[in-house]
Amino acid sequence: MLVAQAHSFTQKARLAVTLAWVAGYVNIVCIVVCGKGVSHVTGTLSAFGKDISDNDWEPLIVSGWLLWWFFAGAFSSGVATAVARVRKWKSAYVLPIAAEAAALLGFAITIWVSGASQVEGGVHLGGTELLVTTAFACFAMGLQNATVSRISSGVVRTTHVTGVLTDLGLEIVNVLRPKAPRRVGGAETPTGLTVNERALLLTLILVGFGLGAGLGGVLLAWSLQLVMLPPIIFLMWIVHLDQSQPVADLVREGSSLPGVAPGLADLPPSIALFRLRCAGRRRGRPHRLPNMTHWGESLDPEVQIAVIDLSEAKDIEFAGAEELCLLAEGFHKSGRSLVLAGVTPGRFPSLHEAGLDRLLPLGSVARDVPEALAFARARAGPTRDVMGDRTADPSNIRSATA
Repeated sequence: MLVAQAHSFTQKARLAVTLAWVAGYVNIVCIVVCGKGVSHVTGTLSAFGKDISDNDWEPLIVSGWLLWWFFAGAFSSGVATAVARVRKWKSAYVLPIAAEAAALLGFAITIWVSGASQVEGGVHLGGTELLVTTAFACFAMGLQNATVSRISSGVVRTTHVTGVLTDLGLEIVNVLRPKAPRRVGGAETPTGLTVNERALLLTLILVGFGLGAGLGGVLLAWSLQLVMLPPIIFLMWIVHLDQSQPVADLVREGSSLPGVAPGLADLPPSIALFRLRCAGRRRGRPHRLPNMTHWGESLDPEVQIAVIDLSEAKDIEFAGAEELCLLAEGFHKSGRSLVLAGVTPGRFPSLHEAGLDRLLPLGSVARDVPEALAFARARAGPTRDVMGDRTADPSNIRSATA
């Protein structure tokens, strides 16, 4: 989830279910403790305008303070993601999520240090304690909202539900239409999701936020000082899972390949072979691929046919298989070709589940490297147009992936 952008419904739904409850939880805790909502800034900005008209400086400073720290969190998320890209970190989004966990830890510590005690109607800190506590909470929510928006390409918003309810109302109309299109590509729904998927995704965000708020309210009555432990532990667990599961590397082989037939060993500049390499012990678990979309965009323009050897992988996680589908689609649009090697019977069921066998031309999925290189050479040669016109036969390719 923290390696690449979420393109499919499954990936976006995972984001919604995973993080929407955290926002609802933090928001209700801050409302009770500080008397301020922090997961969104619509009401805060409205109060800011009212405070200006009333010339009421104390609440004006608090409102401006909340707006600033939410913005700072969003800005920091962008900086962290940019740094990860420049330094070529495999998990581009792990740093802002870790920073969110740290900010929520600071939020929890300030509640603890304040010595606040639960009273009827809430706690409502004031003065410096209020400013410090809300700063941590707003910063965390700005981080989360910006990071999730970046991962989902602006489709999933987990820290507020105004837009979610608005979009859900529009989508319900499409769901109820007897002849609603299965896939919407217009300006209203530019996600590539079906109408039903879009409605379900919005519902998951709404339900997740509400459940988080309910859970936070229940645990507040149990212990004010320990109430923030669940979301902190949860975010730290996400970061731990991301770092404990190594991301595979795609290592480019030289132009002269040992162990390959002489006729195939010397590759032309337009063909490149990449082997999957994964550090660490996988213990039979599916391999995690890097951000394949970003990898394809940064590939040498001279390379027109990329051969990827998957011989060392047991399987590819479904998210990685979907990334390969996006890579294949991107290659097709740019006139490039993708060839997979090392796909033998009984391996890589995730490739078939993701629909990759329906995207690649017949012969693009090979059992070994020599077979893949032979196809790549044929595709790069005079028979390229013929091969390009051949439509993938799922029954032929499925025998290698079933």
